[in-house]
Amino acid sequence: MTKNMWFKTISTVVIVLFLFFICFYEDRLVSSSLKIVENYCLEIEKAAKEDGTIVSGRVASLVDNLEDSWEKNESKLCFLVNHKSIENLGVEIVRLKTYIDEDEPIEFFVSLEIIKHYTEVFQHFMGASFHNVL
Repeated sequence: MTKNMWFKTISTVVIVLFLFFICFYEDRLVSSSLKIVENYCLEIEKAAKEDGTIVSGRVASLVDNLEDSWEKNESKLCFLVNHKSIENLGVEIVRLKTYIDEDEPIEFFVSLEIIKHYTEVFQHFMGASFHNVL
């Protein structure tokens, strides 16, 4: 093999490894961010059921923590996907706070289920794929 062939082969291997690393990092970032949101949703649901009401300091604190966590992770995810694709999750989190203020438990739990649904759906279209690489 000539020097030129070795260079092409090594360059191709380096590029493929680099793309693999980027896809792996993207997948871990998306998975961990959405898992955090899902865990907060489960904690909020458990706390609301244990307290018997959504108007409690513990539920409000967990919703605030969820909002802070999402704002922090959303900025990272915006580098990977269009912000318009994921802004609905942030809107639903704000609705949770509104439903606590207005003491509307049915809407609160529906919004919580919507957030859990979004985390599941986003996992599928934000994960690593050949389309994302290209």
